[in-house]
Formats: sequence, C-alpha cells, structure tokens
Amino acid sequence: MGEEKEFIETVTLTTPEQVPVERVSQYSLVNFAMEYLHLLRRYDVLKAKMVERGMEFGGRVLLVGPPGSDFGAFPHFLAREIPIKIIRFKMEGVLDENKRSNDALREGFEFARRNSPALLYIEKLEFLAPRDSVQSVVLQDEITSTDWSKEEVITIAATTRPELVDRELLALFDRTYIVEGTSIDDRIRVLEQVLKDREDFDVSVIAELTDGWGFSDVNHLALSLYMQETGEGGEMPREKVEELIEQSRVAAFGDSRFLESLIRKTRGTRQPELSKLSEEYPDNFLDQLYMMAVGDDYAETQRVIEVLNEGLPLSVKDREFLSRHPFLLTGSAEDRLTRLLRAKKSSDRLHRIMGRQ
Repeated sequence: MGEEKEFIETVTLTTPEQVPVERVSQYSLVNFAMEYLHLLRRYDVLKAKMVERGMEFGGRVLLVGPPGSDFGAFPHFLAREIPIKIIRFKMEGVLDENKRSNDALREGFEFARRNSPALLYIEKLEFLAPRDSVQSVVLQDEITSTDWSKEEVITIAATTRPELVDRELLALFDRTYIVEGTSIDDRIRVLEQVLKDREDFDVSVIAELTDGWGFSDVNHLALSLYMQETGEGGEMPREKVEELIEQSRVAAFGDSRFLESLIRKTRGTRQPELSKLSEEYPDNFLDQLYMMAVGDDYAETQRVIEVLNEGLPLSVKDREFLSRHPFLLTGSAEDRLTRLLRAKKSSDRLHRIMGRQ
C-alpha cells in the first residue's frame, strides 16, 4: 500500500525492496538487531501458547546512545532480514508550527497500523515528545495501543538524551539497547568497509588512534582517508597515518575531550608552548604536581615518563594521561626520574605517617 495523501507531510514509507543492500553500519547496533530478530522468531514459535495464556509481545524497542550513534542500522537490518516496511516520521512535518504535533504523531501511528506489518521508526525521541508535553502523553497512548501481537507494528525509538523524556514513556518499551560508545570492533568494521580496497592503510592502527571517537566521526574519517591518493611503498607507517588524521579536518565530536579542547580554543585560550612550560611550573610547585601524579597512579606515571625519556611514540593512552599531567613534558630525562623518585619517597612517607594515626 502506498502513502495516502493525508499522511504525506507526516511520514515516509520505505518497502524492503527500496532498502539499500549495502550500508556502512555500526557493528554493535547490527548485533543488537540480530539479537532482536532472534527474539521475533522465537515469538513466532511461542505465539499460539502466549495468545492462549493472554500474553502479548509489544515489539517496542528503545535505542539509547551518544551523539553520532548509528541508530538507523537497527531498523535497516530488520527491514532487510524480516523483511518489513519502514515508516518514519518526517521531522519537518511533526515539528511544523502550522500543524499540531500531537495530531501528527497520531497520524503516523495510524498510518503504520494501516500498512502493517510495518516497523515505525521514531528518531530524536526527546524532540518529538519532550518531557511534560502534550506530545509525550499522546505518544504514550499511541505506543500503549500499538504492538506486534495484534497490530503487527514494531515501534523503535532512538534518543541521545533520555533524561529529557518522561519516565512513563521510557517505561513502555519492553526492550532497551544501550550503545556505550564506539567499540574497537565498531571502528575496525567501518574502516574495513570503507577502506577495503586500500592496502596502504592498517585499519587496526587507525582504530587505535581513534579511541573515543563517535561512529559518525570514524565514518567521516574513513571517507576522508579513502579519498587520499594511494600511498607508494606498501603500508603507511603509523606516523604518516597520524599526520593524515590530523590533516583530515574531521572533528571528533564524539570525544568529549576534543569538544572541551575546541571550546577552549574558540574562547581564545591556549595551552602554553612547551618552551614556556618551565615558566608555568615553578620548581617547588612542580614537585607538588609530581606528588599528585604519583598519588593518582604511580605505575602509570612511571611508565609514561619512561616512554618520554626513551623518545618512543606516544599512544592514545599516553596522550590522555599527559593531557591531565602536562608538566611531565618539562625538564630533562634525569630531572623527570629524580622528581618521580622524590615524589614516590614523600608519598610513601605520608602514607606511613597517616597509617600510624
């Protein structure tokens, strides 16, 4: 069944045949979708017994994750595998000031029920049904009266800000999948998909260098690297890959540290140059900072100092530690070790004194 005229401004309908076969998707979300598909098939086996016992299967899914998460991978996988139609709200239609949003929400659910079996995908839940709003009450009512058992409608909602959604609404979803960020597998998989023809890139190195990046960030970087001219002489060294990442102009907005750094820069503040760090940290104060680092994590402080003293490449973990303790970059190798040992001795002495009290 095609879109009916009165619903065109509110929703779109995509048939399984119209869903792209290939898609660069976030691996963890595809895994969640595979898990849910198994649940749907299990329901088919148990349906008769569940109906006999008055049990219903809601088919209501909530996806929660950080900005840049590839929530669309979930409905895309189900649409291809079940197969099933995807119905999604048009943001411009639901949020149109000339049209009541609660009416638009009702229209979307009615359209899904008329076109069942279908999957209704609600993006940006926090905007379509903000907390303490009429839209939230309407959405609660529509979700409650729409399930897979009777209407054959799967409702999937996604949000990056669950704290902006009413708890009563969140509680209606019978399955919740939480994306905690991009895993190493997520990054490797998307890099492999985009850079599969580029033998000059080691995707494991790029995945390591993008620790903390969001999925969309890594995807943008992968496309940027794909458009680079093919390197000569085999696989690029790590230093060259780091240079290309820095030159890509891809912003890692999924990494809170990058965002904090960006805010500092745009506000006109800047980090002191290495040549001036000794002026920033007077001698006595520097000893106190070493004491704090040793108290925080002596083993890690010692390891990072060894990396610096031996002139080894800094890993992502090293850079993160140095961002918290930049004073370790000052002084000679001998000076670092002297201050480290002095701080460790003072720290141990304080612990002994505190232990006797």
